[in-house]
Amino acid sequence: MKYNSLHFPSRFMVKDMKWIEKFAESIERYAGEAVRKDVMEAGGKLRAGSNSAQKALWIRKTMEQLEASTDRETMKKIMIATCPHTYPRRRIQKLKDQYRRLGNLDKLLEVMRNDRSYKGASYYDYPVRKGHSIYMTKVPYSPQAHKKAKTKEAKQLAYCHCPWVKAALTVNEKVPPFFCYCSASWNKQLLEGVLGQQVDAELVQCLLKGDDRCTHAYHLQPDS
Repeated sequence: MKYNSLHFPSRFMVKDMKWIEKFAESIERYAGEAVRKDVMEAGGKLRAGSNSAQKALWIRKTMEQLEASTDRETMKKIMIATCPHTYPRRRIQKLKDQYRRLGNLDKLLEVMRNDRSYKGASYYDYPVRKGHSIYMTKVPYSPQAHKKAKTKEAKQLAYCHCPWVKAALTVNEKVPPFFCYCSASWNKQLLEGVLGQQVDAELVQCLLKGDDRCTHAYHLQPDS
């Protein structure tokens, strides 16, 4: 299902178009066509070359309309399903094989924490297990720039992986924090692929809440 003819021009940046299309599809999947129309129309049209202020305003308006149109669990499902990125299958399979050999989840999480394959940091977001939950805190998008940053804004922009959130932070647009459930999908895909079970994601910390990091908790099945 395509929505670009209604809500953004064909020349709009491809990566933004992909996200918006997934967002619209996810709304319709979990909340229906009427809600999808209301939410997408609330943001208005984005133009080719839209600046940070325009993008941030669009995302705030659509999130506010989504919040007004659905319940919290539905919003969560929509945002998780909106993530346009697919976790690398080879990494999932590699960890799945290691988990099988180790036979112990805590030992696997230690392997993941010791990884340094993302610009000198853990690709797996330093997972920490607490009971039946695994907490994963995203590493900075640019670890070196984050380390050198002198101001809160500079640290946030070096930390964040999401261009929509970066746009909001740049112009201080107050986007509802539940937007960041979108990024929960990344490690949800990983854990479900490795463990072979459904996990429930919970947003714990994020930059849109004013925190200095983004942390999600992934709640495992009771017998894990």
